[in-house]
Amino acid sequence: MAAKSKSLLTEPGGYGQSRGELSVRAAEAGQQAWRLEQFEVEVPRRKLADLVVDEKTLVQVRAFLSKIRHHKVLYEDFGLAEIDPGGGRMAINLYGPSGTGKSFTAEAIAHELGRGLIRANYAEIESKFVGETPKNIKAVFEKARQTGALLFFDEADSILGKRLSNVSQSSDHAVNVSRSVMLLELDSFQGVTVFATNLMGNYDPAFARRILGHVEMSLPDAAARRRLWQAHMPAGLPVQLSEGDWRKLVRVSAGLAGGDVLNAVLYAAATAIERDGPGCRITIVDLLHAVEAGQKGKAAIGVA
Repeated sequence: MAAKSKSLLTEPGGYGQSRGELSVRAAEAGQQAWRLEQFEVEVPRRKLADLVVDEKTLVQVRAFLSKIRHHKVLYEDFGLAEIDPGGGRMAINLYGPSGTGKSFTAEAIAHELGRGLIRANYAEIESKFVGETPKNIKAVFEKARQTGALLFFDEADSILGKRLSNVSQSSDHAVNVSRSVMLLELDSFQGVTVFATNLMGNYDPAFARRILGHVEMSLPDAAARRRLWQAHMPAGLPVQLSEGDWRKLVRVSAGLAGGDVLNAVLYAAATAIERDGPGCRITIVDLLHAVEAGQKGKAAIGVA
């Protein structure tokens, strides 16, 4: 009996767990804790009221928010649980050209829901070490579970891409494993997920079926472009435009997104201060030249 007691004391755990096994488990727990720390929870600052999109897009986003806020009424009182037993599909996909407000919208949704925001960028998920990517995927979902934060996947086509049918090397197998883990995590996750992509056609159909709503973030029309220009000109900006200037600016910026408008304002301000110093005035000519430069740049890289 004494020998057995000694064994229980000398062998950590005492119930078939060796020191080596406990060391491995401790190392795994440490790695998991480290992984969780890599994903920060932000406090969202952007608001839905400040989002400049067309009314159709805004209606879709608000409907998604209502599904989350009134989940109990929808699934219990209205009986939707009978046709959707899982009831946990609170994933939305934002798709459209760069600069149309996808990241802004994701942050605004988190703000409206009173949740933190975790940005799961492709570079943070992928890893050059074999077997690490699935662990990173599990970790970011676990961090969202623990904190209640909204989980935002930017450039989501990189992580939701089609699984490979012809697996010829270990890297191909690793890609398929990562896709499978992503599917499993998305199925079991009861929180809010937002995906954003410029290349929705690259999605695996299995992921598309698990997304509650697909919202197109289109290029702004004339009315939205005017609001975007106004929103990107703070009170301290040394610029004064006539009504005719505003109309011209809106007209020539057709095809530009919100991100392009921001870049044009920055470029015009830099041009003015380079020319006249801190006491400069930004003119309509500065702004028009900035728009032209942006349009030429997009055309040069093949963006219509």
